[in-house]
This record gives sequence, structure tokens and C-alpha cells, in this order.
Amino acid sequence: MKGSEGMQVYKNSAELIDQIKESYHKFIDEYEGITDDVADERIEQVDKTPREMLSYQVGWINMILSWEKAEAGGEKITTPTPGYKWDQMRELYHDFNIKYGSDGIANEKEELSSTVDELISWVDKMSHDELFKPGERKWATTKAMWPVAKWIRINAVSPFNNYSRQVRKWKNFNLRDKSTVNS
Repeated sequence: MKGSEGMQVYKNSAELIDQIKESYHKFIDEYEGITDDVADERIEQVDKTPREMLSYQVGWINMILSWEKAEAGGEKITTPTPGYKWDQMRELYHDFNIKYGSDGIANEKEELSSTVDELISWVDKMSHDELFKPGERKWATTKAMWPVAKWIRINAVSPFNNYSRQVRKWKNFNLRDKSTVNS
């Protein structure tokens, strides 16, 4: 169901969890056949490499989980993360690539799987108000007053859906070109 802004609105946490799982699997399944020797290859038709897309997802979901842990522990929360401002996303994404993308595609896929499991577990434990009512978390209280569910949608579900299409496009251009050359 879509809300007034065209943004997905979920009836409950189970519906959000189903969307996380579905979009995650659609995304990660696209990595079949992508190996470390090609994962950093850039093509004109797609703005990120497969490794960068994985790193982006691991980084953002970990960042959201870290905000939640910091708030639960009574710590001061710096968004997006210490050392970065919201207008420094390019630099932050570069650091995601270094932090999460340097141990190989297989390790990064495992890291993402573990991070998604942690996200799902957290969402499953939240009350309806904590998840869907604006202002329930300090870290989510911005001028926009988004509920936590919208932060999850924008930083996990939507990118999984978008990046699954991007990885498929990357494979179609990049791996198809390689098979043509090798035949």
C-alpha cells in the first residue's frame, strides 16, 4: 500500500520484514557469477560497481543499526556518522568500499547477510509505534520527521530493489561482453 507521498506504507512489522527479505534476496541473487576478478569493473551504463553496491548496503544498514545501539546505550549520536556530514556522502561511500569491500565478494556477501539478519531481528522486536510513529527515536527525528520504517525503506529496501536492477544491467553489459570476446 502506498501513502500520500507515494512511499510504501506497511501495516505491521511482518509486512516490512517480508519486504526486506524479498528485496534482499532479489539483490543478492544477482551476484551469482560475479567474482572478485570482475567485481570492481566499472561500465558506463551503471554508476557503481557490484562491489560498491554491496559495500553501500552493508555500510548503510550497519550505520542505522549503530544509531539504534548508540541511542539504546545513552550515547550521543552523530548522523550520518562521526567524521562525516550529510553533504559528504561520496567520501563516506568511498570509506564503505574500503571498510567492507576489501576482503572479497564472498566475505562481503556474508557480512551483508549477517547485517540483514540483525536488521530483521531488530525490526521484529520493535513495537508498532517505535517502527511507524515519527519521533520515537532521537536519531530518526529530523525536520522531515520520518518514522524508523521509512529510514529502513529508504536505506535498505529501496536500494536493494534499485541495485538488483543495476547489478543485472552491469552483468548484461559486462559479462556478456566478456563472453563475446572469449568465444
